[in-house]
Amino acid sequence: MRKYTTALTAGLLLAAACKDNPVVPPVDAPTTNAVSGQLTAAGVRTLALGVLANDRNLVSELSYMKLPEIYARDMFRIDPNEPRYVTETLGGSADPGGFSGSGGWTNGYVTIRAANTLLAALPNTPESQVSAPQLQATEGLIQTFKALEYYRLLELRDTLGVALQPDNDPNTVGPIVCKAKALDYIAALLDSANTTLVAAGSASLPFTPPTGFTKYGRDYSKASNLVLFNRGLKGKVDVYRGLQHQSPVAGAFTQAIAELNTALGTAVPGGVPASQFKTGLYVTFVAGGTENSPNPLSDSRIGVNPRAKDALEAGDTRASKIISRSTISGSGISTDLTYVGADAGNAANLTNPIAILRDEELVLLRAQAYFEAGQPANGLADLNSVRTTYGLPALTLADVPTLADQRNALLYEKRFSLFFEGPQRLVDLRAYGLLKAGITPPELSSDPFNTAIPIPKTEADARGGRDNLTPSCS
Repeated sequence: MRKYTTALTAGLLLAAACKDNPVVPPVDAPTTNAVSGQLTAAGVRTLALGVLANDRNLVSELSYMKLPEIYARDMFRIDPNEPRYVTETLGGSADPGGFSGSGGWTNGYVTIRAANTLLAALPNTPESQVSAPQLQATEGLIQTFKALEYYRLLELRDTLGVALQPDNDPNTVGPIVCKAKALDYIAALLDSANTTLVAAGSASLPFTPPTGFTKYGRDYSKASNLVLFNRGLKGKVDVYRGLQHQSPVAGAFTQAIAELNTALGTAVPGGVPASQFKTGLYVTFVAGGTENSPNPLSDSRIGVNPRAKDALEAGDTRASKIISRSTISGSGISTDLTYVGADAGNAANLTNPIAILRDEELVLLRAQAYFEAGQPANGLADLNSVRTTYGLPALTLADVPTLADQRNALLYEKRFSLFFEGPQRLVDLRAYGLLKAGITPPELSSDPFNTAIPIPKTEADARGGRDNLTPSCS
């Protein structure tokens, strides 16, 4: 988030469109002319796809898909040529100037700036090019992804805070705000986006989105389905607004339940069929050619922490996510297990999609909200709808009589349903105070129990040093 020149900012903001899009090849990446004067339909398409492509760039980073899973003690990445995957995660703190401490920042803000640029330009689109409802659908989509990007940044930095970039001034460094204020901002942005999407009615986006929008059970090119995605993300945000250690938002869990009911299309606890669990919006990947952007988890150096396999209950069919591999060792740790999607010998893993948000996660989030809201029977109905899908017996209230018991049961289901799908496990361990010495077994004698990736050195330097990174809640 440095003060880029106009030319460099344009180059960052207007990145090439999504790589699996057949209409806008990378050689047609837009220039500053794309946002000067009136936007054409082609300009809207190109800039919108650029926002989505930049979001995929963040997901593709090791800082988003790998480091949080290492911090959460489910993943190891052991590479004799790069010991920092261990020494700066499980054996020491990350270097803010190195790859393990500087990632997951720039790409997030590139996406936010690109979103701000498009949102500012959309009013200049004549209706002869794009209809008013289609513009509303586009605006709501971009607002939602802007909120998503801030949430992704917060998943990685937690109480270190995030910078809120001014909407109308891409060259100004925004203030770093505390977690509570960031979550409130994200929630408000999602509500604003939802209002816009609802107003779009039955309209569809005025361009063909990446295949992850339409291939997995629901057509998110339609504003009505983007409303479901938006409400699901808002429900997720509200769960964690309620779980904040400082300033928890009153009524957040009840609000989250209502939003998740909308996202899932049913208010009946346990009423979402297993056939719907994989339905959602996904990031898709391309391997090979000029568009090479493989799934970041297809990595021969990835291993699974043996403690994760040991934690599986007998009969849980999600055990199939963990497979044997040749033993890898280094920096004091070793494993002979890996994630099924990390098997680099399987070419299909290079193009495996990664869910942004799918219905199984929403069901478990609703169970989480029910438990926290003091409605354990409803929470169990949702939890058991997932649990029994994977061959495990349903739990009763006698099995989980206390909130602590309910949380443990919920965390088990979320851990293995969302195994290697993102930072969710790390976020939950932090939220419940379970990632610390005395509770979590250390992996190495020097284990610092890291819970967040530091704000990069370049950001600290731009603000006059790390003493100026204290997040503000005012």
